[in-house]
Amino acid sequence: MTRSDAIKLIGLIVTTYPNSDKYSSKNAIDDAINAWTEFLADDDVVIVAMALKKHISICKWPPSIAEIKEIIFEICSPDIIPPDEAWAVVAMYIDNSSEYEYLSEPEEYFPMAIAMAIRAVEYRTLRDLRIRRYDHSNKKTGLDRVAFMQAYEPIFERERKNAMLPVSLRKAITHTQITLAGESRQLFDKTRNYLENKRTEKLENRREIQRIDRMTNNLLERHDADS
Repeated sequence: MTRSDAIKLIGLIVTTYPNSDKYSSKNAIDDAINAWTEFLADDDVVIVAMALKKHISICKWPPSIAEIKEIIFEICSPDIIPPDEAWAVVAMYIDNSSEYEYLSEPEEYFPMAIAMAIRAVEYRTLRDLRIRRYDHSNKKTGLDRVAFMQAYEPIFERERKNAMLPVSLRKAITHTQITLAGESRQLFDKTRNYLENKRTEKLENRREIQRIDRMTNNLLERHDADS
């Protein structure tokens, strides 16, 4: 988004909220234009305008940049699943799975963030809490949902806040963190990378075994059909 775009959008805000003191002076309007130009520079003006129009439609007060960023996130980040949606599908999976099933590789069915939350709680624990979600008086306790949410919400919030940052600022922060990382972070990252590689290798080996099993079954079926 350019400065020219910011001028038009701030003009729309001033027109839409004529009684607001936020843009009561030329200096205030200029400051807002400068801020929108800086913090929304990496965003598509069409999306920014869409976010602004949504805010205007539902809110009585002029938007802050953070509020616009949140709406942009909602529009542009459908792959970052909100907690309620995530739990609804995880609960559905548990309800439709066998009691003997153990979800050893949740990444096969869920996005990584949701899979991480399932791993943090452990699938068996989630399933047990799901089964016992009613107490002796048949009152719903919801401990299954609470356990999942406590694990997933911090992951979702990190991804949400990171997605809301301007790309240039995100890169600058990442570069600074890498530069300042000490022995603890380096050791942690080394261990994490090792475990992620092992998990990827395990998944690939499992998929290869499944592929071979399918090929073998197909050959056996053809053999039986020819016999």
